[in-house]
Amino acid sequence: MKSFNANSNRIVTRFLLITSIILINFSISSAAGPLGLHFKAGLSTPNDQISKVYSDDNLTSNNISTGDFLTENAELGYHLGVAARIELSKMFHFVGGVEFHRFPRSEFKIKDPQTGEIHQFKSTQNIIPIHAGINLAFINTDLLNIYATGGFAYNYISNSVDYVSNESNYSVPLDMSPTDSRLGYFLGAGTDLDLKLFKLNLELKYQHINLIGKDLGEPDKKFLAVSLGVIL
Repeated sequence: MKSFNANSNRIVTRFLLITSIILINFSISSAAGPLGLHFKAGLSTPNDQISKVYSDDNLTSNNISTGDFLTENAELGYHLGVAARIELSKMFHFVGGVEFHRFPRSEFKIKDPQTGEIHQFKSTQNIIPIHAGINLAFINTDLLNIYATGGFAYNYISNSVDYVSNESNYSVPLDMSPTDSRLGYFLGAGTDLDLKLFKLNLELKYQHINLIGKDLGEPDKKFLAVSLGVIL
């Protein structure tokens, strides 16, 4: 049953990704408006599940049985990004791009319920969303643009895990650099201020990175990104 569900999730993920690429190409080819390049950077605030690197199935082995997962929240992170913005009409803009989000080291522990032994780890999470969506402008003048934004993102998730327990007998057979890819979505709002040479942008985005393609027992992973950028 698990294999069937996993295969189904992968099929759905690939279908939606291909569909998104087709829609992106159609939007770009039919767009008549100018192209703007958006460069941004800012802070990323994770929910308490971002630092949960392994699903419940990953914690099942001959050594740790069904281990209890104890984790601290990931620390405040940061991000860099670049995107293209194409004017489809006065109200609608197509947006597509890539971002790099990093969440600094967080600590988690795995407790073996049979022996009571606690294994301590520290991890760093990197999330790379490749996104496409639409900006809807509520106000769009020569000076000011205020908009809502939304769309989908294909998220590449990589983790760097270090075993830091004082115990000399390392006995937890886990992947120390696990990687995943998931399909998610984003919602947000932003504003542009036209300074003639460039536009100054402030944007707030809520991102759910693993809506589709999750493993069994994998929690929802979300974060809030606040960015300041320029549009050329």
